[in-house]
Amino acid sequence: MPFSRKRPALLLCFMLPLCGIANPSQSDTDRMKQTRAVNIDKILEAQFTEPAQEPGFGVSNPYADSSRLSVEQWYATSERDTAVCALRFEDETRDSYSLQDFPDRPAAEAAGFMVTHHGRCGSCSSLQDLAIYIDTPDLTTPARACSRKMGGAKSIKKCYIAKVGFTESCAESWTYNSRNTRQQCTKICTSDYGAMNLMLNRYPGPNTDADGNLRPCLQCDEDQSGAGFKYSAGRTRRNSGIESAIERHAGETLNVDHSLYFRDSIGETTADQSADR
Repeated sequence: MPFSRKRPALLLCFMLPLCGIANPSQSDTDRMKQTRAVNIDKILEAQFTEPAQEPGFGVSNPYADSSRLSVEQWYATSERDTAVCALRFEDETRDSYSLQDFPDRPAAEAAGFMVTHHGRCGSCSSLQDLAIYIDTPDLTTPARACSRKMGGAKSIKKCYIAKVGFTESCAESWTYNSRNTRQQCTKICTSDYGAMNLMLNRYPGPNTDADGNLRPCLQCDEDQSGAGFKYSAGRTRRNSGIESAIERHAGETLNVDHSLYFRDSIGETTADQSADR
């Protein structure tokens, strides 16, 4: 199936660097890590008709044959280009919230929700995972280490939780993508970078050519794993307004303001926010 390029090459974990910037304060991201999405299980249940194929996982494998139809159907809809994932806090403490899909930003705001990223909600749509993306501009070292873990998917997932800090569900989507990219792209990436460079964790040369096109290894990740990751994880760096280390064409990183979650109005923190958060 043709996979979209509109996703950061997140999960070529054993091959490429990552970085990102965003607009919240450190106290905001610290507070994000203490929040909870109360309906994340329902979000995951709505993704696929088949249960999780990996033992001990709550997220289904988006690259399995039984899941591909769901991914293809989503990418065939015109709503995919305008849809947003938004949240609404449960009470004034702003410690817990519900996630919900909307066809566009106006619909979300009319319902009293705040947009947290473009596209559909998924396993990485929580504020906890957003905080990890913002606070960890260099995910390269832990991601490469996790993708190389022996012992199968459970070991890789455990590493993403312990070493990176992802929520359990988000770690599962990263795990699936790590395995799929390794399975589908190792030959291309070996030809692109050279076997010795990959063995020594060296990735010479620019990520894109003079026209802004991705080099073959990164393009393989986009083509083979991109759509499945976007459908499963929901949140990506670019659809959350967080820059990637990989050079992108203008307009690929979408605008989302993450500084407003804990403010009654711009520039004002909520009364319950303590100084040490």
